[in-house]
Amino acid sequence: MRRILLAVIPVVLLAACSSSDLGEPIANSTNAPAISSSSYVTSDCAVVGGAPTSAASAPAQGMTLDGVTVELGETPTITVAPALAPATEVVTKTLKAGKGAPIKGTETLTFNYCGVGLVTQKQFDSSWANGAPITYGLDSLIPGWGVGMPGMKIGEQRLLILPGSQSYGPNPPTPDILPDESLAFVVQLVSIQN
Repeated sequence: MRRILLAVIPVVLLAACSSSDLGEPIANSTNAPAISSSSYVTSDCAVVGGAPTSAASAPAQGMTLDGVTVELGETPTITVAPALAPATEVVTKTLKAGKGAPIKGTETLTFNYCGVGLVTQKQFDSSWANGAPITYGLDSLIPGWGVGMPGMKIGEQRLLILPGSQSYGPNPPTPDILPDESLAFVVQLVSIQN
């Protein structure tokens, strides 16, 4: 029975990044653009709902934090445990170390990312799926990124788990994110511009 369930879960619950052509997918909640709801296909930065993979069956690169498991590869795969309690604070975990000077907090950053709702278990956007990293000033991103990204170095990949109050709050920019939903992001820093 377990083998059957493991074979069915990826088929039923595997979703990948939406392929919208958004120019500004992550911004503060007051000027966040609408994100189109497009169908999900199996490709980059996958999201799998259900229980995290056990350590015995997970690849060596898989890491878990507060019910969210990330497996690294060309694009990360995020697995969200069912019925997680909402996040109450910004929580971070370095998935892959970077090099060079760290982010201080006011620079303009170029980065790849993907975002997943912890309740919906839906991936609502991804620069990996959109085909290119994006560039923003750290102070123009949602509040939890301003808390969770300082200290990152070029090449670093970091998991950010944000409470709804530190992400899009009661007015998310897409119906794929519930009001005040906790979100998980994998962020890969590509460059820092002063």
